[in-house]
Amino acid sequence: MAVPGDDVILPCYLDSQVDLQDQIVEWTKLEVKPDPADPQGRVPFVYFYRNRKTMTTVMIESLIPRVSLNQDGLKRGDVTLKIRNVSLQDEGKYSCFIPGKNFRETVQLVVEPNGVRAPTMETSQVDIISTPDPGEDQIWISRSRPGLWILLGLFPSVILSGVCVCVCQRKQPEGQKPPLV
Repeated sequence: MAVPGDDVILPCYLDSQVDLQDQIVEWTKLEVKPDPADPQGRVPFVYFYRNRKTMTTVMIESLIPRVSLNQDGLKRGDVTLKIRNVSLQDEGKYSCFIPGKNFRETVQLVVEPNGVRAPTMETSQVDIISTPDPGEDQIWISRSRPGLWILLGLFPSVILSGVCVCVCQRKQPEGQKPPLV
């Protein structure tokens, strides 16, 4: 989850640290329709990397100045995508695909229009909540929301306390017989 103006990181990496500099890397947004100007009806890419170059001619024009891959990460099997200054239009499901490795990862980006930015000295990045599982949707939450993390930590404690109170109230003191009904 992010708010407009945040920078987000959409992780995608292989389990092994294989060099991907000579591979094709495709990032797409699943909700994007084919380009009507393309005679072959291809869907434009969020990011397209081939032959050690970013291929901007096949990318969504409005995203070109805001998206990037970490070039050093490519050497270690990491094709994580950074999107700077996200907007409401960036919300959606993104797919990372490495055809030469037959590897695909999907992530959902939620942009909260009424979100409140917490003061931070670093660029907002995202952390995974669910465990990574290739092909499974993942949910991301911005580090700039400490209140959400506090709430997530307190919720299980409140539930556990309620269960303890119920269990303690049901216990009968030793030596007493239960009331007859």
